[in-house]
Amino acid sequence: MWQKLDFWWKKPQANVSIALLGLALFTILTRFWGLDRLAPIVFDEVYYPKFAQNYLQGEPFFDAHPPLGKYLIALGIHLFGYNPFGYRCITALAGALVPLVTFGLVYQLDNWQRTSSRLRWAFLAGLFTALDGLLLVESRYGLINIYVVLFGMGSQLCLVVALQPQRRRWLWVIAAAVMLGSAASVKWSGLAYLVGWGSIVILARFKYGQKLSLAQALTLLIVSVGVYLPIWIPHLLLNPEMNLLEIHQNILAFHQNLGVGKTEPIHPYCSSWWTWLWTIRPISYFYKQLPNGNVIDVVAMGNPFLAWIGSIAILGGLPFGIWLKTTRQRVFDLHSSFYLVTSFAGHLLPWSLSKRCTFIYHYMPASVFAFMSIALIVDWLWRQEAKYLKNCARSIVAISIAGWIFWLPFYLGLPISPLEFRLLMWFPSWI
Repeated sequence: MWQKLDFWWKKPQANVSIALLGLALFTILTRFWGLDRLAPIVFDEVYYPKFAQNYLQGEPFFDAHPPLGKYLIALGIHLFGYNPFGYRCITALAGALVPLVTFGLVYQLDNWQRTSSRLRWAFLAGLFTALDGLLLVESRYGLINIYVVLFGMGSQLCLVVALQPQRRRWLWVIAAAVMLGSAASVKWSGLAYLVGWGSIVILARFKYGQKLSLAQALTLLIVSVGVYLPIWIPHLLLNPEMNLLEIHQNILAFHQNLGVGKTEPIHPYCSSWWTWLWTIRPISYFYKQLPNGNVIDVVAMGNPFLAWIGSIAILGGLPFGIWLKTTRQRVFDLHSSFYLVTSFAGHLLPWSLSKRCTFIYHYMPASVFAFMSIALIVDWLWRQEAKYLKNCARSIVAISIAGWIFWLPFYLGLPISPLEFRLLMWFPSWI
């Protein structure tokens, strides 16, 4: 099987469509299967579908985030009604697109270098993203975090394409700005994708001699703001007692004061930012004991094997590449590793300054760059002549798939026996 894959990678142009189609089928199936089979309210669905319905019914309310995520949920409700499928379907679609956008971003990023393995790196990045349990669980319910990831990654994909030699640069510049403005219009944390923008611009300028004009750079800023501000109009019309500035002040105060000064955590699943890298404290989104003694437990947790390998890859990838460079051994893509590390840090480290209660789902945007880093290292290992290095690459892929299958009952909320539940709960902090 591995020999067939090695041959397949050597024909990237002929197989990009096949790779994307296979990845799309997998993500659509896993995101949409049994979308309405569990309870009508799961975790924060107590908020967001209700807020979306408020927009449709013209009922004022306060929300601690910008409105775009609720608009998208409202679209599903408008199309299919106020039911679990209705307020989960657009989120599921967004979740299915995230691995495909990740594939596209890596494929276009590697286009700068035109390496023969660009399809393999891109496919592995998309595959690892699709195999993550946290992204999967967040995609299957009426929640908004996955929209931040979709629009943020989309903004970086568009910027990478814009910085390649082409005639349609302005179109891609505007698209990148629209995507970033949309990410910030779901949650303010979407602005962290600006760090990745900076890394992309630096690499394009100093490594590949590509840059944006001053007019294009200003367009990025103006269009991003021009997308963010009008998105508030329906919300302001529904809540005329506050202007835009007052709403932002209230949202900021809410996040600054959430759990501050409390001697005990305000939520049993609060977790510190550094614990997310190692999946120390996941969140149980839904738990039910069945009459026959079996249980259903939907747990928002990453694929532990992917999470652990990803943390090692993102923390050690750049130093490892520098070491290879100084010893003049096998070539490693330091430039892409720099982009991945800075983007990862831009999403993770700001949470170390937060005094509010934080949760593992805040790690989602950073985690994608860890998966891309695993894919970069696996691709490098796969290209080496030494058989043990190739086998190491293949083992990482196999372990990642095995972890996804092993913890799949938690991701999809499948009925399991009490014994199976104990086998899946490896650590006391997971319960």
